[in-house]
Amino acid sequence: MTEPSLLPPQTRPTLVRHAVLVVATLMALLLYLDRFAIGIAGEYIREDMRMTQNENSWFQSAFFWSYALCMVPAGWFADRFGARRVLTVYILAWSAFTGLLGLASAVWMIIALRLLFGMAQAGAYPTAGGLIRVWYPISGRGVASSIVALGGRAGGVLAPILTAWLIIEFSQGVDPGAFDRSSLVNDREFVLALQKKPDDKRAAVLDRLTASFPAELQSTLIRQADQLQSETPDLTVFSSDWFNELIQQVSAQIKRPELFHEVDVSRLKMSPEGRQLQERRLEGATLDAAESTRLNRFILEASFPGAVKRFRGIGWRPTMIIYGVVGLAVAIAFYVIARDLPESHPWCNAAERNVIDDEPTRLSKASEAPNPPFPMIPMLTNFGLWGNSLMQAFTNIGWLFVMVTFPRYLESVHNVSFAGQAIMTAIPTAAGILGMYMGGWWTDLATHSMGRKWGRRLPVLATRFTAGLGYAICVVLSLCFVPDSSQTWLPWAYVAALCLMSFSVDMGNPAVWGYAQDVGGKYTASVLGWANMWGNLGAAVAPLVYGKFLGDKPTTFHWTLVFAACMVAFILSGLCSLVMDSTKPLTVPGSSKGNES
Repeated sequence: MTEPSLLPPQTRPTLVRHAVLVVATLMALLLYLDRFAIGIAGEYIREDMRMTQNENSWFQSAFFWSYALCMVPAGWFADRFGARRVLTVYILAWSAFTGLLGLASAVWMIIALRLLFGMAQAGAYPTAGGLIRVWYPISGRGVASSIVALGGRAGGVLAPILTAWLIIEFSQGVDPGAFDRSSLVNDREFVLALQKKPDDKRAAVLDRLTASFPAELQSTLIRQADQLQSETPDLTVFSSDWFNELIQQVSAQIKRPELFHEVDVSRLKMSPEGRQLQERRLEGATLDAAESTRLNRFILEASFPGAVKRFRGIGWRPTMIIYGVVGLAVAIAFYVIARDLPESHPWCNAAERNVIDDEPTRLSKASEAPNPPFPMIPMLTNFGLWGNSLMQAFTNIGWLFVMVTFPRYLESVHNVSFAGQAIMTAIPTAAGILGMYMGGWWTDLATHSMGRKWGRRLPVLATRFTAGLGYAICVVLSLCFVPDSSQTWLPWAYVAALCLMSFSVDMGNPAVWGYAQDVGGKYTASVLGWANMWGNLGAAVAPLVYGKFLGDKPTTFHWTLVFAACMVAFILSGLCSLVMDSTKPLTVPGSSKGNES
């Protein structure tokens, strides 16, 4: 057989299919970058929008509700009208909603934008799955699918790191002493927190802060605090002159270099940057005016958690706007390079079309009708597809913790810095990239050696149980070790356990894609959309489950319950995969052989 490299140029296969794969992978990277940037920026967004933890849980969940419910129609839309135009519109739409998020001024706006964002992203992966089926033969779909999914995971790795870096960069020019009404998360909590309680670790800070307040303001503050603790507090007091004066006094105090100069703040849970400035001051270094103001603000933020915003959080808005603009470039690149079919692409020659259209693919295409109807009844009656759908739902309940709640855990339990949270959140996702690539080879090899049934089923079954093992390790760590500043290794142990979880999940995902392509055939996008709908309903429920266990002030015990719930979710996921059978494609009326792929 003549080697392709030795063929004459006019008969040598072009490589357009790989270019299509590249832009599909770039789309997937942007998909996850925009989707999970919210995870690392979430606490800043919550503070800026003055959301309760319950509202924040719904904000985190909103995307997945619309994403899940629109998955099926979005997948069918791609089957009906073609991947090129449809996916270009999807990219433009979700990028616009990402950029507009940075301009939102009310909680209802950001929840509405996240719902619209979920609708726009719903068809992305189903459409990409259908595109891969058209541009790659059956023997190469596992690897091609894993590369696109790998792009998504690369976006997941990049999301916390790039988002944290951009937020920090955009907050560099912010004056930490510019304390005004917008610097508060909760007016009432701030006033109540100014009242010293017995054995209050903030006592010295409160004494020093309020000592210079005018006597009349101090008296008014005590009276108003008593009133705000009544059963029917009068919240109109926050528009009164005394409250405006209070804010002005705090703003003036922050700018005093000597404000907390001799105050012991060692008991406060201060940010790492604040601790570094404090250590320098204790070592005898002289802080300049800007450093002193920044340290005072950090002390204030640590003294009034949940009431005073962290000034670094202002950078989340321009970050979202930048992501929206980047999406425009990705949409243009996809539209220029991608086509719905190889034969309609001007760059794809006959030799490459022969590589793509191997004999099984030709037989499949010969039986396909244009503009296929949505196969609702066949999907509802396919038992294996129900197992696959529930498997994805339970998987996402366990997997989503890393992307949306792990940063909060690292900060509240281990006091990890914002930059440190970004790195620790990215590492498990990076482990998933390796698993994703290995999973593509595994499912192709297993399918070749064991057939489609176990070649798809075994990788999913095994990886869900090992993912559950990762959370079992988290439960053991949480029960056996009490977090403190001396155990710097402990948060990294959790990261290692979650790496096992993420690696396992992604190693099984190419088999999940392969199963959908085997069972769906010409309805691949619709089948992917259907199963992913159920998977993302699980993701929609996940933040609400976490929030139910955690509440506003979680203890280590509450976090242990979350780890245990995620472990159980993966066990159930593995059990559901036992009914997946790639040898039983959808039985669609009008096809004598079912729906061969």
